[in-house]
Amino acid sequence: MRFISACRFVFASISLAAASAAMAAAAPVAPSDPAALRAALAQVMQDNAIPGATYALFDRKGILLSDTIGLASANTGTRATPATLFRIGSISKSVTAIAIMQLIEQGRFNLQTPVADLLPTAPIKNPYAKEAPVRIVHLLTHTAGLDDTHPKAFFSPTERRGGHLPALIAHPEPLQVRWRPGTSQSYSNTGYVLLGAILEAHYRQPWDEVVKRQVLLPLDMRHTLALASAAMAGDHAAAHAGARMRPMPMPFDLTQAQGALWSNAQDLARLGRFFLTDGASAPGVLAPATVAAMQRQQGGLSALAGLDYGNGLGQRNRVVDGIRWQGHSGGVMGAVASMHYDTQSGTGYVLLLNSDNTLRKAELPLVRYLDAQYHLATAAPQTVAPGAGVEGWFRNVNPRISLLALPTYLLGSGHVTVEGNDVRITPPLPGMGMEARLHHVGKDLLADVDDGGKVANGILLRDAAGQVSRIELDGVMLERSSMPGVVLPLASVLLSVLLLVTVPFGRRKALRHPWSRRWPTLALLTLVAAALCASQLQLHLLAELSWQTVGVFVSSALFPLLALLGVLSNVRGWRDETATLAKYRCLLGSFAAVVLAGWLAAFQLAGFALWAW
Repeated sequence: MRFISACRFVFASISLAAASAAMAAAAPVAPSDPAALRAALAQVMQDNAIPGATYALFDRKGILLSDTIGLASANTGTRATPATLFRIGSISKSVTAIAIMQLIEQGRFNLQTPVADLLPTAPIKNPYAKEAPVRIVHLLTHTAGLDDTHPKAFFSPTERRGGHLPALIAHPEPLQVRWRPGTSQSYSNTGYVLLGAILEAHYRQPWDEVVKRQVLLPLDMRHTLALASAAMAGDHAAAHAGARMRPMPMPFDLTQAQGALWSNAQDLARLGRFFLTDGASAPGVLAPATVAAMQRQQGGLSALAGLDYGNGLGQRNRVVDGIRWQGHSGGVMGAVASMHYDTQSGTGYVLLLNSDNTLRKAELPLVRYLDAQYHLATAAPQTVAPGAGVEGWFRNVNPRISLLALPTYLLGSGHVTVEGNDVRITPPLPGMGMEARLHHVGKDLLADVDDGGKVANGILLRDAAGQVSRIELDGVMLERSSMPGVVLPLASVLLSVLLLVTVPFGRRKALRHPWSRRWPTLALLTLVAAALCASQLQLHLLAELSWQTVGVFVSSALFPLLALLGVLSNVRGWRDETATLAKYRCLLGSFAAVVLAGWLAAFQLAGFALWAW
């Protein structure tokens, strides 16, 4: 599935699709030995400006091979070593989940326990609380309906230990439940901050001490660290981004349970083996049945309907090169990581990079090497006709973060048709909307052709009458809509932008009241300024007072005012104007600006102060 931004040009999208197709057609031969694997990964790193990487392949008995390539820091030229610590981001969630499951095994609470029973002071705003409280299982599977972490709750100027609940109380905005808990997935770091608070409340110790004692040391992950100060005091990988491998800042996390760990490939391989062996590699940490339960999809309506692909308990499925993997990936500024395993073949891989330029491309050599050695690839499933009640218009209704609600509302939509045994989603306009081709593999299960078409990672959800009311694809929930409901909002925005852009053109003295043109022209300039400021934002700047965030605030606040002034000026001077084309263009442009301002206001983006969000 592709979710294409409205800011991209159609021709660029076509070129990208053509290039992707060409790359897929010319897929490289799978590496046949460790030297070929190292060479293939080194080539990916060179092509994608990745300074350093470390990786490990493992099975149920131990590590098959591991290696380290390149630089820990492109700025200093320091080489990476097997002991170099890389940031692993959200793979930390798997460690937090293990610690939570230990408490569940001890009978302290269970998966269905309401979070409010354990954290009564947590400021969760749940309009469904009486009939559907947020439960532990919802936090573990990202199905609580919580917003993702807001910018001001990401970073801290000083290193903090613990304090997950105080952080949530100080920054409660993401704790708004947006839909009935347990119905739909939406990846939320906030849920794991709550889990960290639960661990700290129980043990009365900071999260880093809890997971070190309860998880890291029992799994023999002795080199894995939670404190950034400790990691950066030793052999560690710097963060990089972009084609020039520019250094990225590594600020302290405000909270840790969702993604603060640093590790190396061999330590993370031990975590992968723990899951791959159902806990047998570290006896006593969790019962085999508990580890097996963590790997099962337990989140949302799709799990209830029979889809076994999705979020487990601290686990997330992933399709790489047409093969289904379990485990977790991680991404932070300037670094990405992957820890995944295949229970059928009994193998897995770890890959850590000190650049956020790409992860999937770098995973391919590892996956293809394992495939060549252990024959992982599964045969394409038999496709069957999906039946009636499928076709129609659908819209994405579960954006990961409410900040993206407006672009998701406008662009997260598509028209669903049935073509033989396939289901196709096409955008309302070329390059603007959702696009996918899916094999129907029986029982309303869907396999994304772009991901190889072999793994059922989607499902058609039907109502009592047999009509498809929702479609879930790899965590994206599409809800049935209508053609007017999908097309008209997008058309109103595109037409409004077009009309507004035409305002500055025309003879300078055509209008007797020049402000009839000046007001909407100024509105257009503020819109452009807001876009330019937003394009220069980086994650670590979102919650700070900077020229970018102030620019977005001032521009988005002035835009509605200038739009209204444009309408008033044009209406008041309408009868005095003799230049018909110019006055109509300026009036329509002013009304168009008002329409755009209305969309911004409807999604709370007018006068938008990122630092206070």
